[in-house]
Amino acid sequence: MIRIHKHQFVLKLVIVIVFFAFGSLGFSASVNSARIIPNGRVSIIENGKVVGEFSKEVPLPKGALLKCEAQCTVKLTDAYLVAEPGTVFSVSPMANSNELMVQEGTVYFSVTESSRPLQFNTPGGVVTTRETSLTGSELKGYVRVSGNETEIGIIEGGTMIVETASGEMAITPGKQVTIATLNSKPATAATEGGSSLGTDIALGVAGAAVLVAGGYALYKIDWEDSSSGSPASP
Repeated sequence: MIRIHKHQFVLKLVIVIVFFAFGSLGFSASVNSARIIPNGRVSIIENGKVVGEFSKEVPLPKGALLKCEAQCTVKLTDAYLVAEPGTVFSVSPMANSNELMVQEGTVYFSVTESSRPLQFNTPGGVVTTRETSLTGSELKGYVRVSGNETEIGIIEGGTMIVETASGEMAITPGKQVTIATLNSKPATAATEGGSSLGTDIALGVAGAAVLVAGGYALYKIDWEDSSSGSPASP
């Protein structure tokens, strides 16, 4: 049975244009130079308990479950991530991929042609980047988790082909794919341009374009000024 899934999420009431400015920072091959730059306190969580805290720029605690009190930025060697306040996530730079686990909240990402594939681990399932086709210097997108529902969208810069439990889908700018657990089975709502082969998959337009009134709050980031510790306020 085909189920139409309608996207109804509104994150903020005012749009702020996002600029993921790579600046003059070059990428290196090392996976050990990742940094996290908080704008407030970041908690390290283990077994549901806070086991550590920090509020200054530090090397990324690879694979550690983190919760940002305010926005925090993660600089990888080949990608940038910005977590919204209250987001619970972890990042694991690997030799052949960058693994982003989001338990709750929203993380924005920016990648280039040389970036390793992204793997999104979420309560709704695992989504892996198979191919990116850029129309500019970088591709910008986001992953949002609320309960058992996960949404992955592309803001601008190209098309990302991702693989879900239901097959491969193409996400184009302004569109998104939503995955969730329905009746104990994974289900996917695809955007225009996306496709799936599973019989339990919900196909339809998952909401309107990203940059619309009452849509998503995105933030300007000054990547060259790491000492400031955070994306600039709108």
